[in-house]
Amino acid sequence: MIEHLENSESSRAILYLHGYTDYFFQTELAEHFAKQGYRFFAIDLQGYGRSIRPNSPPNWCDSMHQYHDDIRIALAEIANRGVSELVIMAHSTGGLVASSYLAKELDMAPERQLPCPTIKGLILNSPFLELPFPPRLVKRISWPIWVAVSLLPFHALRAKKISTYAKTLHKCFAGEWGYRLDWKPAQGFPLSFHWLKQVILAQRDLKQQIIQTPTLMCHSAISTLNNDDVEATRQGDGVLDVDSMKAAAKQTFECLTTQSIQGGYHDLMLSPADIRKDYLRSVDQWLNNTAFLTNT
Repeated sequence: MIEHLENSESSRAILYLHGYTDYFFQTELAEHFAKQGYRFFAIDLQGYGRSIRPNSPPNWCDSMHQYHDDIRIALAEIANRGVSELVIMAHSTGGLVASSYLAKELDMAPERQLPCPTIKGLILNSPFLELPFPPRLVKRISWPIWVAVSLLPFHALRAKKISTYAKTLHKCFAGEWGYRLDWKPAQGFPLSFHWLKQVILAQRDLKQQIIQTPTLMCHSAISTLNNDDVEATRQGDGVLDVDSMKAAAKQTFECLTTQSIQGGYHDLMLSPADIRKDYLRSVDQWLNNTAFLTNT
């Protein structure tokens, strides 16, 4: 677990979860919340970033429950450090993991629960709640994909070239960020069919759940995925389909606020400075207008 060391006496905190082929490196995000008086924590989930181990493939899991364990242990440690109220903030696959955790935690027997701050809200940054296809295509293609990942669990797809989205981000290409390319490679890690099956199972399960936790979902105004042009990809979400994302969110979250960020990248926090300021302004406004921390 990563901790920003300011506000160590505060009882209020943000816990951040990263996306796929990712790890926490957005120090600007931690500094922003520190200025608001929050403590800030982040997790590099099992198989990601600082948690990559030589004896297991990167970005791989047996099931989503492994990631749930990461969250559960982190929350217990955060509670032991004096935090009583917390908002989970999660990007892309991290958004799916966090949502799945909240849905499952509601069903867990009290005697099995570890110490945990009161979770006052969930902030989703372009969450991976649906496969990256338009709504009509998702309905037609979900079953063939499910069959493939079920029949070929040990198969993995290896990218042959650097993704256009990566070219919008890293300083080596056309971006402004200098993150570690061994932890967040520009061509991605091999995509395990077993891992993808666990993602699809979690997405399906979420559609059968109702999460009452106040939730803010921020997303780009448009999708620009499957585009080979860097400048065109910069104009929106170059990884997921925004319409499918919104449709999936409406099925699960009872207390949902959505915010479209014009020109936002897939990871809104990695967008150009003016756009990420718009994103953080939306987050701050939502935090101030919800029940989070209003009585303290």
